[in-house]
Amino acid sequence: MMRADLEQKIPAVLPAGEVYLGGFTTSRSPYATGTGGCDVPDKRRPRVLADGRSSSGDFLGKFGEFVFRFLTADFSSPSQFDKVTDPAKRAKAQKRKKTFFGGWDSLAGQWLAAAQPRAKVGVVVAVALTERNFHFVYAQYNRWNGKLDEAIELGPSFRRDCLSWTRLTGAHDHDVQLGFSDGSWGTLFGPDTEECAKFFPHTLGKRDPIP
Repeated sequence: MMRADLEQKIPAVLPAGEVYLGGFTTSRSPYATGTGGCDVPDKRRPRVLADGRSSSGDFLGKFGEFVFRFLTADFSSPSQFDKVTDPAKRAKAQKRKKTFFGGWDSLAGQWLAAAQPRAKVGVVVAVALTERNFHFVYAQYNRWNGKLDEAIELGPSFRRDCLSWTRLTGAHDHDVQLGFSDGSWGTLFGPDTEECAKFFPHTLGKRDPIP
């Protein structure tokens, strides 16, 4: 669910003339990693919140986050090579319900990169919906107490008609696949099942094939 304090900040950073219709937070999926997964190489991930300054306790929060990931073996493992883009191999990827299909330059690759930014401070990634577009928004938060800081900025934007379908994967309640008009797709953590029903009423179930 979109946190209320972030939702209040989003309208101010959207382009003039665009009305905020709602949104959701997102991040990399720990269930869509490894070979052929959705972890984006660092060189593809945007640097954000360059002006953000660490607030009190943030370093301890960052350390605690690292310890948790170490104990759960939740580490990013991006492929250093571009993903398969050969349309002839798409049918096989569909049948096997792969978590990602398309190169890093595809719409899915660009969306995955936007959802996995690099920052020296804690960052919440949100996707804001307007009548025509999806806008990525990056907001700084304190990793110790979870409170939002002042820094917030607008990231990449995608036309809403570039998203062709959404599908729940079944790996986790918050894991969702997003399919794009160029035939690519990718998997991320969020939006949850309730948000999918609200924003994407025709979301496919885990038993449905990839279109």
